[in-house]
Amino acid sequence: MARPVFGLRTRLLAALLLSSAVTLAVAALALLSPLEHRLRADGEATVFSAVAASRAELGDIGVNRATGLPDYNELAGAISLLRRRAGGAQVSVLDRRLATIYAPANQDLNVPDYYAQVRQALASHRGVHTLIGDELVVAEPMRIGDGGAVYGVVLVRRLQYVSSAVAVVRSAFIDAAAAGLAIALVLGIALTTTLLRRLERLRDAARELMQRGLDASLPLDRHRDEIGDLTRAFAGMQSRLRHQEQARKAFVATASHELRTPLASLDGTLELLEDDLSTARLDLDDARERTRRAREQSRRLSHLATDLLDLSRLEADVQVRREPVELGELCRAVAAEFERRAHEKRVELDVLAAPSPAWADCDPGAAARIVRILLDNAIDVAPGGSSIRMQPSTDGACAQTTVSDSGPGVPEQERARIFERFQRGSTTGARSGFGLGLAIGRELAVRMGGTLELLHTPENEKGARFVLRLPAARAGEST
Repeated sequence: MARPVFGLRTRLLAALLLSSAVTLAVAALALLSPLEHRLRADGEATVFSAVAASRAELGDIGVNRATGLPDYNELAGAISLLRRRAGGAQVSVLDRRLATIYAPANQDLNVPDYYAQVRQALASHRGVHTLIGDELVVAEPMRIGDGGAVYGVVLVRRLQYVSSAVAVVRSAFIDAAAAGLAIALVLGIALTTTLLRRLERLRDAARELMQRGLDASLPLDRHRDEIGDLTRAFAGMQSRLRHQEQARKAFVATASHELRTPLASLDGTLELLEDDLSTARLDLDDARERTRRAREQSRRLSHLATDLLDLSRLEADVQVRREPVELGELCRAVAAEFERRAHEKRVELDVLAAPSPAWADCDPGAAARIVRILLDNAIDVAPGGSSIRMQPSTDGACAQTTVSDSGPGVPEQERARIFERFQRGSTTGARSGFGLGLAIGRELAVRMGGTLELLHTPENEKGARFVLRLPAARAGEST
């Protein structure tokens, strides 16, 4: 098969790189823009703080009584301190006629560019703060000297360092993002290669399974992740399908044998009986014997047909009914159905009386079917002269029926297997059947909210004890 242009690896890598790029872009937006704003805000705050701190110092400068101007040396010292506090801002002092009364010699400030701000500050007696490009212009009306005049102090701080710092961070971020994307790409390739190799092994195994059937081998993947779980699920499915296929083959083989044998026997018996009836002399004893054998084979076919019908209903998931059923009456009714067969095998059916009525909330037909299965199996294995005990009881939350026989019992290694479909116990001898009875009984019990179990038999006793447990119901209750 041709590999698609945009395969899983391409899409995984694209998704990984796209998510990484989006994450980095969001991080850049969340970092660079606030960084620039914060740096500008810090620069402005430094200037404003310097102005506030220098206001008192400028007010303490001495004034020349002859000229009315601030002392030059003291003013130079205060302005120098103001510049340092303001982060190296350019500072000039102007009077009301916008004449410069002081400007440090080591600055390149073009004072006339800021006349408008100074005039506005002096006229309004309030500071004027303006951001022009990367320049922060602060014009403050400040009294210089004790009893001196109000002058306009202009501070201009260039904030180019903000853009420079942001550019450096942006460049470093881009380099880091490129390195991160490269690392993500390398790790993504390694990860997708490993994952896809494991998926390809699983895909190849599935194709081999499709071509060769259930005998194909699946890869062993011990990783504790989703692909490992998927591989183990495939292996479990294969094992279950193998088991079902073996069961199907056993069913076909058993069905062909179990159906062909009674049909052939029934056909032969009827043919001989027809020959006897066509003769002048009729042997009634022989005819009765042949009729008895024909009935046995007919009953055997009916039993197999009932198992198959129950199995088909279970497969179709037919819902069971729920109504109060008294298990004592049900056991006596089922025992009456098997009375003649038990008499022929010289087995006694004993329905023990319960201390109190055992009312179960269940489907009466399904519950009776389970008891029939248990009683039918018990009669088949019970030795002549023994008894089969049926004991209904209740404990308030659960109603149950125990069926006990004195047969060979069930070997320990077969206790769980006998409840599986198409599995027959080794102690059944030559008894015919599909091995469906107990499996059908357990599934019916579960669907009614109950259980069907094989109890452990005491060492001093023989036989097997099966117990059917169902939800209890009060007498006369309807559900």
